[in-house]
Amino acid sequence: MSVSAIVLKIASRCNLNCSYCYMYNHEDKSYLDKPKLISDEVYGQTLTAMREYCDRRGDGQTMAIVYHGGEPTLVGVDRFDRLAARARDELGDRLGLLGMQTNAVLLTPAWVDVFRRHDVRVSVSLDGPPAIHDAARVDHQGRGSHGRTVAGLRTLMDRGLEPRVLSVVNPGESGAAAYRHLRSLGVSSMDFLLPDVSHDSKATFYGHLPPYAVADFLIDAFDAWFDEDDPEVNVRLFANLIRSFLGDAPGSDAFGNPLMSYLIVDTDGSIEAMDALRVCREGMASSELNVANHGFDDLETGLPLVHKAVHRGFELAASCTRCAERQVCGGGHLPHRYAQANGFDNPSAWCADIYKFFSHVRKRTGIASGVGPADTTDAPPLPASAFDSERPGPAAAWRV
Repeated sequence: MSVSAIVLKIASRCNLNCSYCYMYNHEDKSYLDKPKLISDEVYGQTLTAMREYCDRRGDGQTMAIVYHGGEPTLVGVDRFDRLAARARDELGDRLGLLGMQTNAVLLTPAWVDVFRRHDVRVSVSLDGPPAIHDAARVDHQGRGSHGRTVAGLRTLMDRGLEPRVLSVVNPGESGAAAYRHLRSLGVSSMDFLLPDVSHDSKATFYGHLPPYAVADFLIDAFDAWFDEDDPEVNVRLFANLIRSFLGDAPGSDAFGNPLMSYLIVDTDGSIEAMDALRVCREGMASSELNVANHGFDDLETGLPLVHKAVHRGFELAASCTRCAERQVCGGGHLPHRYAQANGFDNPSAWCADIYKFFSHVRKRTGIASGVGPADTTDAPPLPASAFDSERPGPAAAWRV
């Protein structure tokens, strides 16, 4: 497996302070030691490391850049214009694509012009209507950001861009309300993300909720999407899951335990593991590697955890090996498996929710599986009737 994308942190700070954020409100506070913005020198070193990595592999190897943070628009539109132009100029046909993940609060027509000029694919973080979004996604004065995010989203859409919206599941709220709100805004490409927690932190953030609150949110959202039956609407989590049920490889790292295909480069040039590992413990995502004097082939010596994730993958937890959903779930997203007591030798902290959600999707689509999970702490098997359903499901569920 090779690395095909760099998530490049061009800003280490954010103009929002989302309560669930893995960067600022979990275990790892290393962002405090990072430059607030990437320097031109570090940016150039990153491009050099990417170019050399691609050249060593040949055979048309490309790498994407996803501009990230913090909030990447904090670099300012004029500087971002120069950064994107430099990437296209220096990487040429080695550059797969340019993308940006943003909260959209600072977007203006000038930003759209730059995105168009450099063909930047934009994803916007929006969790649903104000009651859902503003429960967590607040600024540093505690004010909700929904109105400003929607204004930025409309700035993109009114000028012909079609961003994907990424929504973090808000357990205890209505997934259908979140889905329908996004559809009411004209969004046709979206994804739902399970909240990032480890086994150690789950109770701190979500211990007040009843069992299966995440599953219930996802089931509501899935049913709203499934019943709408519009082949033009892509919910990545749902479509990928159905394809995985039918035997395809996982389309993201949410489920399936795929080999990791991306690395993080922070504002100081440090090469790091996936960001969400910050929920596990201080420093887990860090390494001694830096683009100033290392390449992306140095993972084995400087970042062995990521070398394993990229080249070999992680074994299933012992308790997952007898679960009927082990091939599709793969134990869940890697950070969600972590506990200080035994590392990653656990099913996902959301195991019970994942199993209930999978069972519901199988019931709605008529794609059967075996019987339930074994040896999980709080996920008893659902009855066989959970897999009974009428066929076929709507055409929207089977699209590519």
